[in-house]
Amino acid sequence: MAAVYEPIPAEAAIAGVRAAGTDDELVRLEGMHAVKHALRFGAEVQAVVTPDRARLLALLEEFADDVLPAVTAMAVEVPRHVWDELAPRGLPSPALAVARRPAVTVADVLASPGRIVALDRPRHLGNLGATIRIAAAAGAGGVLVLDGPDPWHPTVVRAAAGLSFAVTCAATSSLPPTDRPIVGLDPGGDALGRARLPDDALLLVGTERSGLDPQLLGRAELRVAIPMRAGVSSLNLATAVAVALYHDLGG
Repeated sequence: MAAVYEPIPAEAAIAGVRAAGTDDELVRLEGMHAVKHALRFGAEVQAVVTPDRARLLALLEEFADDVLPAVTAMAVEVPRHVWDELAPRGLPSPALAVARRPAVTVADVLASPGRIVALDRPRHLGNLGATIRIAAAAGAGGVLVLDGPDPWHPTVVRAAAGLSFAVTCAATSSLPPTDRPIVGLDPGGDALGRARLPDDALLLVGTERSGLDPQLLGRAELRVAIPMRAGVSSLNLATAVAVALYHDLGG
């Protein structure tokens, strides 16, 4: 059954967006693309606010008409001074929304179909979001954050363009036992191209500075490396994940 979206009072919509910054059960969606992807992938979006309803709907009609009916039903126009308070940094498109955070466990991530990306101690929120976006685009089943930030932080969700809802995402202090083949991305491994990632692999990716924790790397059944020009020591986290997931995507 298709979801039914209904307008809510402006005061309730504004209160919901404000609460999304502090309530662990809510997710703040910043910008049209985050709202679009959240709706496409089944998020329980509760409210949408905008300083310019006509412009927002026109953008959706041009770029994402599949979600236009839902946003048309929910979007509440707010005064400019209220918008400036809700989005003090400014946004490239006039949309802020609040959605219910999915109840995802580490076990849910490990049980997801397809490859899983496990990030060891990521620290940069934007990089984490970009990695989630890449994992979703490449058809990975989920992203597991090991000893790092909450993958549902507003900055992460913004960098992921709302595609956090397209994969299962969770954080944990350590990697639990798993039957998945564990593959470590490591400079000492076999070059990508000679080694193929299993379709159900758990891909371990470490930090740009220090790589994977040695104990974690010790659990890898296979180690793979991204070939790089001499003198280049590392790649951006999201770029490395993209190379690893896409290099043999076509089989």
